Amino acid sequence: MLSHVEVAKVRMLRLLVRHATAVSCAERGLKSHLLLRGEQPATLTGYNLISTLYGNVSYVPRSLYARREEMLLKHARLVARDSGFVFSLADLEASLSSHGCGEHSSHVDSLTKRSKKVAIINEGAGDAAALLGILRLVEYLSQDHLFGKDQQLKIIIDAGTGTTAIGFGIGAVCLGLPWEVTAVILADTIDGYQKKEETLISEFRRCFTLQCSEQTLTGSEPGLVHWVERRSPRKFGNILKGEVEICQKIAQETGILIDPVYTLAAWELASQLGQEECAKVVMLHTGGTLGMFGLAQRYKSYFEMLKDEYCS
Repeated sequence: MLSHVEVAKVRMLRLLVRHATAVSCAERGLKSHLLLRGEQPATLTGYNLISTLYGNVSYVPRSLYARREEMLLKHARLVARDSGFVFSLADLEASLSSHGCGEHSSHVDSLTKRSKKVAIINEGAGDAAALLGILRLVEYLSQDHLFGKDQQLKIIIDAGTGTTAIGFGIGAVCLGLPWEVTAVILADTIDGYQKKEETLISEFRRCFTLQCSEQTLTGSEPGLVHWVERRSPRKFGNILKGEVEICQKIAQETGILIDPVYTLAAWELASQLGQEECAKVVMLHTGGTLGMFGLAQRYKSYFEMLKDEYCS
């Protein structure tokens, strides 16, 4: 199954941003407030458990969570109170960059002298600041002892917010890598992801300077990322009958643990292209596997089938 496909395992800030951020903040003596969609489960496991151990968790009704920006800003202001200052992660990164946005830098520099500062990290870390970390990942993977800079690769990524895929597209272009980035869409339409690509690239160009031409990062068609539908479309977060068994089969045959919400979609496309294409296909394993604990609570019958099969 893996004869034409490689899997790159990396630790990423994606939708998993909530628990990864909580751990990172705790290590640096910072307090994190994590807003989780829906109701608190009866038994804390997986991401919910890790998030609760490391951060301050609030469960937000789905109707309120649907208005993400409004919800995040409202909670941040409650945390900041009257004496604090609320700003976005992109503002902070820009102010620290020697090539930061002038208006953002002066605004942040003048106001962050207040004692309490509250930074908002968008869902999925979906802003220009997050692209900097992904660019560092691309640079790391392009080292000679890993993928190198001359090998033609098809990079397959599962797209939640799409930020990871867009960062890979920017990194490949700016480093002159012969990499083709394909993202399997999970939570929006292709048109929605293309608009997200244009917005993120525009914000990135406004705040940061790289050795790329202005024409390179326009975000116009055909774009830096090839967006494709997943094999079996569904509402985000839902899984289909049989997918848990597929994940089990892949784990037993390869030792690679994937999940049915995110990485299974990328795995299926990478496996297909690995049989069809001459170029090397690389699936970027972005995580998501701790989510299996929550899925086991929501889809008990699907996981009972695994137990029955094991015991038979």
